[in-house]
Amino acid sequence: MVIVLITPPPIDEEGRERFARSLYGENARKLPERTNEMAGVYAGQCIELAREMHIPCVNVWSKMQETEGWQTLYLSDGLHLTPEGNAVVHKEVVKTLRNAGLKAEDMPYDFPHHSKIDGSCPDMAFQ
Repeated sequence: MVIVLITPPPIDEEGRERFARSLYGENARKLPERTNEMAGVYAGQCIELAREMHIPCVNVWSKMQETEGWQTLYLSDGLHLTPEGNAVVHKEVVKTLRNAGLKAEDMPYDFPHHSKIDGSCPDMAFQ
């Protein structure tokens, strides 16, 4: 078993505000409910804990901010990941697991692969 800590992603405060205004108009909060600064504090604590426990950590907070335009490329509403944001997380997690000696292609399936399941009679795949 490999335990991996993953930092929170960054927060685009302007994107959060735009999203809130699109939903609530003038009733939107005046102050952000989350800030990138505080997400960075959480990320730093996550990294420190991983270091103390000698376990790997995926620093998504820093990794995403290395890319120009990360705010809209990786975040759909300033908080939630886009498909490209999820791809960054996936790539970094896979790399971390490989560094720990785990490769998805070498792991056994607990259940049949979805391509082996007949949609008209799915229970047959589990016999």
